Amino acid sequence: ICFSDGIAATAQLSEPAGVVEGSNGRLFIADTNNSLIRYLDLNANEFDLCTLELKGFQPPKQKSRSFKRLKRRPTADMVPIINDPISSEEGNLSIKISLPNGYHFSKEARSRFSVDIEPENAVNINPLDGLLSPEGSTTLHFKRSSHSASIGRINCKIYYCKEDEVCLYQSLLFEVPFQDGVFNTAQADVTLAHFVKPKSSTSNVLQPIAP
Repeated sequence: ICFSDGIAATAQLSEPAGVVEGSNGRLFIADTNNSLIRYLDLNANEFDLCTLELKGFQPPKQKSRSFKRLKRRPTADMVPIINDPISSEEGNLSIKISLPNGYHFSKEARSRFSVDIEPENAVNINPLDGLLSPEGSTTLHFKRSSHSASIGRINCKIYYCKEDEVCLYQSLLFEVPFQDGVFNTAQADVTLAHFVKPKSSTSNVLQPIAP
């Protein structure tokens, strides 16, 4: 969950869902996922994002990072990639996406990833979501908290373009199983690699947004 007060350029909200200007020159923002009301003072020389204090109300508890996520259902255009089971207690998962010659990752629509774990608290994978690098890579760290079998699902949304032509989209799902039993004490360094093959179908073409 994103939460940070401070100057507007670096402050963070999580899915703001409503904005209203008050009579005192304050711009109030509904910070939905944090269950808070944030505001900017439009009369100030510098715009600082602050949290509105509601007197007489019990402040909401901060949500932990292990909040329950909605399980993503595979879609028809998603490419599943099943990896070998991992026996190590701890290690790194390196995502490396490659493109054919003549293609590059989109600079406007950044490729990103998100993680689901089942059972929920069996493995700690950090970070749980984020952006891939401009080269289509990133590294996640995992540490297991249970000897039982579990699985991590890493959903990648890949946005890429052909030089001076069309831009395309591909959804990938890396399935990373963790073995049950005694942990292997050696740290694992696992590479999750995939070579994207452009499809001729127009279903994966990014449509331009109408003005």
